[in-house]
Amino acid sequence: MAVTLKDVAKAANVSITTASLILNQKAEAIRFSEETIQKVREISLSLGYVPNMSARKLRQSGKTSLTFAVLWPIDTRVGLIGRILTGIHRFSSSLETITINLLVKTMDEMGIQGVKELYQPNLFNGAILANTSMADETYIHRVSPSVPVVFFHRTSPIYPYVSANNFAAAKQVAEHFIKNKHQKIAILASSVSSQALDERLAGLTEALIGREYMIRYCDFTETSGYHAVVKLIESGNAPTGLICLCDQTAMGSLSALHDYGIQVPNQCEVFGFDNQVYSNFTIPKLSTVNLPVEEMSFYAMQLLVQRTLDPNYSEKQKNFDLDIIYRESTRP
Repeated sequence: MAVTLKDVAKAANVSITTASLILNQKAEAIRFSEETIQKVREISLSLGYVPNMSARKLRQSGKTSLTFAVLWPIDTRVGLIGRILTGIHRFSSSLETITINLLVKTMDEMGIQGVKELYQPNLFNGAILANTSMADETYIHRVSPSVPVVFFHRTSPIYPYVSANNFAAAKQVAEHFIKNKHQKIAILASSVSSQALDERLAGLTEALIGREYMIRYCDFTETSGYHAVVKLIESGNAPTGLICLCDQTAMGSLSALHDYGIQVPNQCEVFGFDNQVYSNFTIPKLSTVNLPVEEMSFYAMQLLVQRTLDPNYSEKQKNFDLDIIYRESTRP
């Protein structure tokens, strides 16, 4: 049986008028507390209430059936997709009367421009855009898609997004190396076009102003991290502090340092980013920055569903703070 406005009002313990004003974004809703507004919205979502006629057409057998896509570039960051899908599954499993069908749509060298379904909607109702390049972001801000989108781990001046405070976390990592008085700091940056990675690098370099450090660019892989560190060592620039913008390159770095007999953390401290599952199983265990991918993707899907069912939904963004995890690859 279809969920009605009366059902939402009853579950939220408010009047039907109150529920209607809030869910239809009426000006009169301003008189309600933020707590009441949030409560009504969350209950309407969990029950599967559909407030507009276009979304009502999506109902099938008493349920709302929605198909969403996760757009993903074909590159070396594929290790994160499993964590993103885990977060989306957790959100989807929490819904009672909404069925979410999910597909992963890969992007080739054309990026966003090659995903015709964004502009000629016939395959999905909305999309999460993950790991978009600068060219992708420039294009989609110039050519509006025909379905709702949410940026993942990116910010946007016009589209909803879920992101993280990479700049602040990177500064905190750099301050650790400053406190430990490192004179030969190396940063393994990524050659991948990425807003999040650029913010990490900017945070590190701002904190290290006035100090000597080296930047080496490499791919988002263990192999690339390994060879980057080997080149540093063989050129006489063996670092005493190594900051990697992702855990993959950090893991390769640990292997290179081991092969050349450089002890971690006594002779070289190593820090990564993302807190991938394997980072707690390296030797020594990798210090890293925790990127809450599952929580971020949970919220991104929630935001996408809300904006699909109610285009007037006002909430547009959320930034996650990042925790620093100190393990065995760094000194106190």
